[in-house]
Amino acid sequence: MKKSQVIIFCISSIFLLALASNAAAYNADYTHTDYMASTAPTINGQYIANEEWAPSKSETFGVNGIWRDEWVFGESVFENILIETADNTDDAGDYWQICFDGSANGGTAPQEDDFRVDIVGHGDSATVTWYKGTGTGWTAIASPPAAVFTYAQSFSVSPLISTQHYILEMSIDKQSTALGGSQILGQQFAMRIAYYDAHEGGNGLQEWPPAPATRDNPSGWGYIIYEMAVNPNPDVPENLGIIAVVGLSSVAVVAGATLLRKKSIVKI
Repeated sequence: MKKSQVIIFCISSIFLLALASNAAAYNADYTHTDYMASTAPTINGQYIANEEWAPSKSETFGVNGIWRDEWVFGESVFENILIETADNTDDAGDYWQICFDGSANGGTAPQEDDFRVDIVGHGDSATVTWYKGTGTGWTAIASPPAAVFTYAQSFSVSPLISTQHYILEMSIDKQSTALGGSQILGQQFAMRIAYYDAHEGGNGLQEWPPAPATRDNPSGWGYIIYEMAVNPNPDVPENLGIIAVVGLSSVAVVAGATLLRKKSIVKI
């Protein structure tokens, strides 16, 4: 075999091994496309019939859960997430739990580039705790500043759930290193979404991906695919005009060109 052929064979083998490794690093049965928005949603816990979440794609989970996300490019790159379930009871033990594998490298235990946020309870008594992976489990860390992480929840209605229920909105600066070491989220990442309804006779733990995926095994989390466009099949309220969606697509093209020029600041 010629030397050049040997080199090509070796490079190809390494590439295939890398692909195989990445494929095993997340739950391939659960993938989600993270679409781009031109304007960041207002983080107030409200989901009303307007363009705020029009570019996003929704996923259902558990008995009555729905979540969606969209990313926005500005001074930094922000990941925005909305989670709602039909829970209408106020229990101190209710919680949202979101886990992030910033580089989708998986692992059978949370690694140092994995983060988790627990939002427990409702209203003024709600608490927020951030965690970072240690290689064997989780350790609590200081919450990031408001410029990096904001959230809000409400008890209200939405376009997809017409009765009053709990809604959570949150925004994270993907490129921040405020949680220590690693950028919080790369361009593509893995994630787990969960809501626990603590009410007696309620729906208990609802998750995406569902069991046997757990908070402590990143390889079971869902893979998030980065897309530099709006959702071509939006589940938005009917009063949102097509002009708004087309306009968002145009902005995506412009921002995409900017991202390509600045790709060195985005972790792949």
